[in-house]
Amino acid sequence: MIIGFDARYAEGDLVGVGKYIQSLVTGVAKSGRTCIVFYSREPKVKISGTTAVILNSVNRYHFEQVLLPIALKKYKVDLYHATGNVGVPLFCPVPALLTVHDIIPLEIKDYFSYSPFSFLSKLSYVLRLKASIFKAAKIVTDSNYVKNVLIIKLKVTPEKIQTIYLGSPGTIMPGKLPLNLIGKKYVLNHGGIDIRKNLDRLIEAFALVHKKHGEIKLVITGENKRMREDLEKLIGKLNLGNSVVFTGYLDDATLSAVIKSACLICYPTLSEGFGFPVLEGFGKEIPVISSNISSIPEVVGNAAILVNPERVNDIAGAMEKVLDNPEQAHEMVLKGKAQYNKFSWEKCVNEYLDLYNHI
Repeated sequence: MIIGFDARYAEGDLVGVGKYIQSLVTGVAKSGRTCIVFYSREPKVKISGTTAVILNSVNRYHFEQVLLPIALKKYKVDLYHATGNVGVPLFCPVPALLTVHDIIPLEIKDYFSYSPFSFLSKLSYVLRLKASIFKAAKIVTDSNYVKNVLIIKLKVTPEKIQTIYLGSPGTIMPGKLPLNLIGKKYVLNHGGIDIRKNLDRLIEAFALVHKKHGEIKLVITGENKRMREDLEKLIGKLNLGNSVVFTGYLDDATLSAVIKSACLICYPTLSEGFGFPVLEGFGKEIPVISSNISSIPEVVGNAAILVNPERVNDIAGAMEKVLDNPEQAHEMVLKGKAQYNKFSWEKCVNEYLDLYNHI
């Protein structure tokens, strides 16, 4: 069987969906299937054991609707897997599987507010999503939460959707800790800077905690210039000074070190399709606070403190609870290790292989 994969989310730094593509395709290739990965530009890191095909295009519609169908025929692909929420051609020449990780842009109010053409961006997203859902032979979601959202919001028939949980993030040897964090005690949020990450409320909650724990810093990773400017204004308004540290994008080894040295991970996200950051915390034996909504309860079980992400006092109270109670923090670490081990890439890949064969 020759399987074609949309690998555009794995062209740059491997985060989120990029890590998922790398882990899934690597596993499928090791099973003996022929894997062809389609990129729109030269990737930073190619996936081993696969054939990489570059369909040079800066236009997503040109890539999906023109170049991709031709390439699927040329390389005699038997099954096409659109790995990033959208991307199934209207005239796809082979059966297609679509993975929908989330529909966050339709769940978060004003999600497109940072786009210079917000209305057109939203319209484009909706059209591509609905067309891909219509054309796909089967849809996979990373959690039952996303499956139910598709059924309720987009009226997708339940029989067309299958949930396949992702595996836990792989173990990465920690690199060097950034100099400004050496010897520091800090709360970490490493999910990136995005409107859905709820960072304004996190900073407000940290300001309350900081009154009692003045030595602790809040560390936020990721890049987003426009949103960071707004967050820095909030930090100034709350008189937090240099107690909030923005690290920018971190490579895997450095991020591993930053997670490992945190005293607590606080991830009060407003919506997630799965939630890699909480599992990364469990894997590094760090206590985790996260949201009691979306997919997070499915992923964390009873291993984290779950809070209402819209209540600043609840977030602050949970942070103080962990910081003031070492015994509870230790108990959370033990539960986190057990929860981390429940998610396996081997199981994930095998479920996808069964689905490929079925289609």
